This record gives sequence, structure tokens and C-alpha cells, in this order.
Amino acid sequence: MTAPVISYTRCPSVPTVSAIAQARGLLEDEFRDERDVRFAFKSVGFSPQIAYGHDERFWIRNAGHAPAVWKRSQGVDCKVVGLAFLDGRYPVLSLHRSGLDRVEELRGRKLAVFHNPDSPFDLMVAQQLKIYRVALQQAGLTLEDVDLVYIPRRFSPAVAKGGFLRFAFQTALEALESGAVDAVTASIPPDGGFYPLLNVLYDTRLAPDLTARVHPSVLRGLVVSGPLLEERRDLVVRVVARLIEASDWAASAPIAAVRALAADLHQEPESLTAVYENIPQGIRLSLEDAYVETLAVQKAFLLEQKLIERDFDLEGWIDRDILAEAASLLRARDAAVPADVET
Repeated sequence: MTAPVISYTRCPSVPTVSAIAQARGLLEDEFRDERDVRFAFKSVGFSPQIAYGHDERFWIRNAGHAPAVWKRSQGVDCKVVGLAFLDGRYPVLSLHRSGLDRVEELRGRKLAVFHNPDSPFDLMVAQQLKIYRVALQQAGLTLEDVDLVYIPRRFSPAVAKGGFLRFAFQTALEALESGAVDAVTASIPPDGGFYPLLNVLYDTRLAPDLTARVHPSVLRGLVVSGPLLEERRDLVVRVVARLIEASDWAASAPIAAVRALAADLHQEPESLTAVYENIPQGIRLSLEDAYVETLAVQKAFLLEQKLIERDFDLEGWIDRDILAEAASLLRARDAAVPADVET
């Protein structure tokens, strides 16, 4: 009898605790001797799959929350078992030579919304709209007060040197310089000498609270298929225990953690630290109330913007016990290690 495969994927564009666990070999070590299941670990982008056959029913995904919200709204059987909030710099930009240097001046202006025309759900559209809305609110404006210009964009890691962030910035800069738009939202690479060319009209890190700062690239989820939780909950607990262990290591060795994440994302460490703040803390899984509140805010925003069609019960989507069970497992393992044995 063939052992079932658990597909464990992580986002290839943003830092995740799963990448740390993979780099440290923690997950392979945990399941090396497992005989009745096999794990397939991959770094891969969003898949619009919503129908899973019997052989595909076991999966875990560590990535931005928005695609998972979309899948749940489509009826996919899954649960959130952890959230991570990684703050970063996501500015709204204009060209310096344009003279546009205040959010108040965006009324009636053209704002770029880059989108993937081939995807039924586009998390980057969700991200850009949320950033623009928060920025505009600072000046008493709404999305209705600007001209949103939708521009097709297809990202190919094979041809985009420096990864997704650099590719996104280059595409945004081209739109500004061509005159197609007046403003964009994109993270500025630290090593390209671009700052003198640009005005930063607003930066989301200036927003006063998490619910304002949240968007698809800062709030990540660890989402598990319903069948995996129902049939092999013990394996999920063991996975999360190892992720907690990976988080603890990242907190104790932040420079090494950033280097590991940069290698996973095919970026330079300086590029990550230029965008993200307190990376070891930001990749740690939690279900604290503030994180769950940001998830609720985002679900409401996606509904409001018609990026998802159907609502669902948020609390029923969250399994709050897995993290506690994993922490308990780690404590039991630590207690079982003799005091004179170094770990």
C-alpha cells in the first residue's frame, strides 16, 4: 500500500518560519523515520486549486493569508492553526520630478494596480487596494476619489533577477516613468540608488495600529487541510512543534536567520532588512487576539472589494488548540532530555 503524501508548501516571495525549519532540517529530522506518510516540501506560489482528490487531501500551506481566505470562501475544507505578522515598509510613491509629494494631492490622480489576468484571485490587487485605502484615509480621501489604473503583470522568477520585490519595483518604476500613472505602491530596493528619484507619499508602517497596517504581505497564515487535521492531527502538532523550535532559534540567532531566509528567497539579506522589521518576531506563529482581529478586518475588506464572493464564519475557521498542543509537546520533550545533555 502506497503511503499518503502530505504536501507542505511555503510562499517563495515572503519570509516564513517554514523556510527556517526547512533550512535547519527540522522537519526532515522529525519525519525521517515516518513509515505511514511521506512529506513533500516545496517553495511554490499561489495555486487556485479548490478541488482536492483523495490522494491530494493532505496539505499544509504557510503563506500570505489572502489566498487562504479566498479558498475558504470557495468552500475548501481547511483550518488556520497559526498566524504571523511581519511588519514592513510598503510605501506609496511618485516621481520626484512630478512635484506630487503629499497624499492630499492624489485626488483625481492615476494610481497603478498591477494584476495577474490569469488568476481567479489576485492577492497583489488585494494588497495594493488596502495600502491605497489606508494612505488615502489619512487625507480624508477614499478609493472613489482616485483613478485606479489596472495594469497586467506576469511575474516569472526565472527572468526576474533579485526576486519578486525587485521585479515589482522595476515594473512600478516603469509605469511612473512612462506617465501611465501618477503613483504606485512598491518597496524600494536598498541598493539601486532610487531614493533621489522618488517621493514617499505614505508608508504603511506609519499607520497607528495593526488593523490599518495589515495587508496580504504582512499577515501570513499556517493553513492545514481539514482531512489532515481529522485523520492525522498528531502529525500537524509535531509540525507546529518544530516550527516553534525554528522560531526560538531565529530569535536567538537573528543574523543567521535573516541569511537563511534571504537564501530561501534568492535575495540579499540587506534587501530583506530594508523591507521587513524584526524578522524573527514577525515569522513567529501566534493566535493572539490582535492577529485574529487583523484577519477579520482583511476578510471584511476582501468582501467589500468583491475579491471574495462568499462570507464564512471566521472563528469556525480557526483551530486554536494546535499551537497549545505543540507547545505542550515541546515541553514534554524538553523534560525528557537529561539535564547534563546539551541540545
